[in-house]
Amino acid sequence: MATLNLTLDTRRARKDGTYPVVFRLRTQDKFCDIGTGFKILKEQFDNKSNCLLHDMEGNIVLEQLKTYYLKRLRTFTAEHLGCNDLKQIKSFLIDTPQNEITIIDFWNQHIEELKTANRHGGAKVYQTSLSVISKEIVLNIPFSKLDYKSIIELESKLFKRGMSPNGIGVYMRSFRAICNKAVHFDIMGLEWYPFRKYKIRKEKTTPRVFTMTEMKAYFNLELESTHPLYRSWLIGKLIFMLRGINIKDLLLLSLDNINGGRIIYKRSKTGKLYSLALTPEVQDVINKLQSGNTLIGVLSDVELKNRPHLVEVIVQKRKVINAHLRKLGILINSKEALSTYVFRYSYANISRQLGYSKDLIAEALGHSYGNSVTGIYLEQFDNAVIDEMNRRVVDTMLKTHD
Repeated sequence: MATLNLTLDTRRARKDGTYPVVFRLRTQDKFCDIGTGFKILKEQFDNKSNCLLHDMEGNIVLEQLKTYYLKRLRTFTAEHLGCNDLKQIKSFLIDTPQNEITIIDFWNQHIEELKTANRHGGAKVYQTSLSVISKEIVLNIPFSKLDYKSIIELESKLFKRGMSPNGIGVYMRSFRAICNKAVHFDIMGLEWYPFRKYKIRKEKTTPRVFTMTEMKAYFNLELESTHPLYRSWLIGKLIFMLRGINIKDLLLLSLDNINGGRIIYKRSKTGKLYSLALTPEVQDVINKLQSGNTLIGVLSDVELKNRPHLVEVIVQKRKVINAHLRKLGILINSKEALSTYVFRYSYANISRQLGYSKDLIAEALGHSYGNSVTGIYLEQFDNAVIDEMNRRVVDTMLKTHD
């Protein structure tokens, strides 16, 4: 009788050191694998429980997939008593006729999987991309009907709509991910892959930054707590003092993220762990903002519990904060329109002006992904170096040092 288990295929190491997570289909002394699309490091897989470490959402998706395959396996066993032909079993499980599944159905299925795993931000990105692309090319076709020419024609149509290369790139990356998944799930073979020769264009943009003088002026604004822009002013200061933290991550921070005099959290976009010193200045701002279950009190408990709509809520909150920040920028006569992203770019720019290396700044902003999951707790020397840099950058804004 055939069995199906999740495992890490350690026979196939990738250049980045990761290995594919597969479902291993076994009959007696023979086996074959069914791809899942997941690729992880060895230390991110638990061999005892056969699951991903520190990735609850990923495990939910894999468990759903396993449930589906096991159901198919029971059906096959009932219809083909005594059959141990692995090729035939695998074909039945992945339903080879799936190559007749339409692109749009497969895309919508992926969106629903993301929603089930509470990855509503990702679902929104794929939903938006699907909406845009489906208006330019027909997606109600099997994957086998999609080719390189179709991709080029799509790009041309998007350019004619006046989209920038970077804007088009966002949609093309979503489309490419869907095609990758179709290959990983054995719906199509590698020989079909239409993105093999297509390179997604990327246009360099000049980030908007504040000068050191402008940022000092921002920090030294004198606003009463009753001022309508007061809370947004504090939020802007907090973004900068927390090394250009992403606004979504800041909005979601709670008291649970404070541990041992540090703010420790996982970046919602990349999953990377961050550890930031809870300085007196940061604590002071938090004390003025904190309410409910979040550190800065922008999201209510009701909004936090409504996961399907939380993405839209955060988008709206960010728009309001950015509208306030633009007004604050006008108050200090800034040349650039102020937004949450300006603080991140300005932090990097000012750190560079103070003589810090690009590598250290990149590490502070979270652009280095080489550390292990536990490294953020163990490598205190690295944290100390970054903390010292952050201390000096913030002190410069507060005029603690001249």
